[in-house]
Amino acid sequence: MPGHARIKSIYGGPVGKTLEIPVTRELLERLGKCLVDSFVKEAKKDFAKRGWSGEARDGSAPIWDSFSFKIRGEKTIEVVSSFPDIDVLTTRDIPPRKMTWLTQEAKEKSPNRYPTTLREKRAGMKKSGRMSKGERLPLVVPIKDDGGKVVFRTAPLKLADAWVHPGIARFTFVQRAVRSGKKGCIGIIKEEAVKALVAEFTR
Repeated sequence: MPGHARIKSIYGGPVGKTLEIPVTRELLERLGKCLVDSFVKEAKKDFAKRGWSGEARDGSAPIWDSFSFKIRGEKTIEVVSSFPDIDVLTTRDIPPRKMTWLTQEAKEKSPNRYPTTLREKRAGMKKSGRMSKGERLPLVVPIKDDGGKVVFRTAPLKLADAWVHPGIARFTFVQRAVRSGKKGCIGIIKEEAVKALVAEFTR
């Protein structure tokens, strides 16, 4: 599915074999919707705990609207997401690293990588201008403090003095969503088991 990353595949075959019920497309679709609901719920919890908005950086659907499912083959349900970098966020920790791009030296070397600010536009400055020649203004970065207030700080001068990003711990909502999703789908499976049992007795 273009623009989507597979998060988890769940094989429906064992369900039908264990309970001796037909694994129909209707059943797989009901289970898929149940699993997606669980992913939405658990993802919201993780993002809320970290204080993340859940909005996508590329303007696409927020995390809670990014999940969907598809049925692959006859018995496999795949939960997918269109959220940017979902595969990275849910599979490994991102280690601390220096944010060298947020320095005056970086802007001086590659000014075209930095959009012109409103002040620069008003001053008639060009994107390719150099700060050393007075053609661009120093790099100022909006930062949210511990109290949630946004403050503007001048970026460090040299690459060597760059701020250090604390890193991002891997999100664990996928594992929880699968566990709770399976529990939430028990009711659906029980319904199908009862239907199969009734059909067996009424033959």
